[in-house]
Amino acid sequence: MVDLMATTTRNRQGMAGTILIATAGRSGILYSSLELGRRLAVADHKVVYAGPDNARQLVDHHGLGFLALEPSRYDRFLEADTDASVRHRLVHLRSRRQRAAASTAVSGFVAAVMALNPQLVLLDGEMHEHIIATSGTGVPMALLNTFASIWKQPGLPPAHHLVRPGVGWKGSRVGISMLWLALRLRKWRTATSQTVRRIGCDRLSILRHLSREAGFDLSRETDDSQWLIPFTYRRLPVLSLHALEFEFPHRPPDRVHYVGPMVLEDRIDRPMSNEGRAELDDLLARRRRAEGRRKMIYAGFGSVFSTDLDLLKRLVQAVADRRDWDLVISLSDRVSRGALGKLPDTVLALPWVPQLRVLRDADVCVTHGGINTIDECVSCGVPMLVYCGHETDMAGNTARVVHHGIGLAGDRRRDDPAMIRHRIERLLTEPRFGTSLSQLRRRYEAYAENRVAERTIESLLGLETGTPAAIRTQTPGGARS
Repeated sequence: MVDLMATTTRNRQGMAGTILIATAGRSGILYSSLELGRRLAVADHKVVYAGPDNARQLVDHHGLGFLALEPSRYDRFLEADTDASVRHRLVHLRSRRQRAAASTAVSGFVAAVMALNPQLVLLDGEMHEHIIATSGTGVPMALLNTFASIWKQPGLPPAHHLVRPGVGWKGSRVGISMLWLALRLRKWRTATSQTVRRIGCDRLSILRHLSREAGFDLSRETDDSQWLIPFTYRRLPVLSLHALEFEFPHRPPDRVHYVGPMVLEDRIDRPMSNEGRAELDDLLARRRRAEGRRKMIYAGFGSVFSTDLDLLKRLVQAVADRRDWDLVISLSDRVSRGALGKLPDTVLALPWVPQLRVLRDADVCVTHGGINTIDECVSCGVPMLVYCGHETDMAGNTARVVHHGIGLAGDRRRDDPAMIRHRIERLLTEPRFGTSLSQLRRRYEAYAENRVAERTIESLLGLETGTPAAIRTQTPGGARS
């Protein structure tokens, strides 16, 4: 594996080389990594973005080069593989692994990397197949992290728990240690189960196979005790696309660089129907004419959590009697508008809503705890009522929202309409939420003002000092520690 910190001035001529950014294309990391690419391009770096073909239009819109990633066929391999007998799968284990490895479609990406010969490859930290395969090219790499802190640090709970350090027994040092131990045991149990179930062609086995082909020492270079499944990397630099100030107090590993939240303002949003656009325009205009006498609540739960129809109905009931409140709901195409029943004229439910546009006018956001929505709320100064979706790091994000006083955590199973209304009223009336948001928002803005992301990349490239060198994690305001 190539260690970026030890690489010299290979293929570096000022800023003439290329930075390649590669992600799997989920909307969250697509937007945040593309904002990073946009900033690097403004700073005179040549940026090529690699992603699924449906990302091409947005990448082209921002004037970056585009490389289409060949989609993985691994899921199709698994589906076909289960049709064979256990005996056949055991006898042909070696050839099955070769076919499974080929189905990950990383060979084309590796060939493209070698042809492009970039100064640096920034890879989504969950694209393990691409990370391992690219390690054999000799091209320096750094990873992109879009989760809350995934590191096992003193006093820092795993990112999937609602636990807050110092709060309750689970928040004690012993309690947090037990949570990490339980996570490691669960990861081991899951990995073992998958190996048996897939008869040696589970993802971890295929990653080991790819590692042998690339000459990547998996046991030396990875760490399975951290939060991310199946592992994290011990030495590769990591760019965390968030603010350290949003985290619980801790000292990140030296190779982890918080470069600030990446909120992509200029998006090619999916088209709305003429009727939906007119309804949204009317509601926003009505709120502005009221000059503060009306409040607007935005509810956006992402593509996973919005299937909780019962919570949506309770939310509608919570605002129905408040004629000075408007509620905009993004259904994310998971719930039909008709399933909510007859709606008050103060409630607008649409299949999809341009979130940033609505957040700029919102007074409260009801959300599932996704980190991108949280960063957008902070950037727009909107307090949050979080009904945690309990996916990935949503629980940890929810705990951080409460810890920093920028919102409240609701109970999606127990909160009745009266309690939901009460929580919204608190967010609208208690000054402490606005004060905390303003303070955190200024910290967010400082990352961009101080060009923390650009400076971090340039330091990794050796453009500040002439040789690649790590910088320490940024402290508030973007200064180096």
